[in-house]
Amino acid sequence: MNSNNLKIYCITHKYFDFLSNLNLNIIVGGSHNKTEKFPHNWLHDSVNENISNKNETFGSLTSLYWIWKNELKKIKDDDWVGICHYRRFWLKENHSQTIDISNLNENLIESISGNNLGFEGFVLSPQNLTGYKFMKILKKGKKNIIKNPLILFNKKYQTINLHFDMFHIYNGLKIASNVMNKQYKDDFLNYINTETKYYPFSIFILKKKKFERLCFDTFDWIFNCEDLFDKEKLRGYGQIRLFDFLAERFFSFWIEKNTKFKVSPGIFIDQNNQKFKNFI
Repeated sequence: MNSNNLKIYCITHKYFDFLSNLNLNIIVGGSHNKTEKFPHNWLHDSVNENISNKNETFGSLTSLYWIWKNELKKIKDDDWVGICHYRRFWLKENHSQTIDISNLNENLIESISGNNLGFEGFVLSPQNLTGYKFMKILKKGKKNIIKNPLILFNKKYQTINLHFDMFHIYNGLKIASNVMNKQYKDDFLNYINTETKYYPFSIFILKKKKFERLCFDTFDWIFNCEDLFDKEKLRGYGQIRLFDFLAERFFSFWIEKNTKFKVSPGIFIDQNNQKFKNFI
């Protein structure tokens, strides 16, 4: 739904009853192969211009692409566009201290106002990548230890790049950077090799024009990345959605580089046991 100057899209891969009660635009990712029935007012990333068939390795990117190509033209240039997921939501700054399913909707952000009008983007709290257990690095970072044993003892070497090597594909970010636009490549490599935190989950709120540019730059790069990796050899959750994970790091870098942004509150919901956890 539209609410004042902000339109938020909530990406989901299946039906959750409580989503229908939220003041959000629900979009079904990878809907090209869904047989499940969804509410008539939910959006689908498999209609009109789309890449829904790439969902297995692109994850939430297929919905982002659909929003970019089909929805942005309906949004005013001075308005904001937000992305959230079925488990993670944006909250008002003055949200309730205790939030559950019954009061979630009334605590969701509805518009950008006041001092926040001076910002171009909003992100969730950064994820700190330092402080791995010694045995975790030994198990997952053997190649990295050979190159630089200091990662075992010095947190400044526990970077975005190390995290990606350990949990996704070794040298994946470096390989992917080879097909990145030259205006970003050097800065991106410096970012992933020096930063020990990033803004996770591919969740953000951006001014429309910034949102549009982010999408252009992201897909200009990600489509080229497809030729670098053999999809048949991707194994497990950390690799199969490779292109989604590549973009997640790029979003964080891009927003830091190209916008005046602010960390805003959000909440995580575990549908299995109805637990709620505030991000900030």
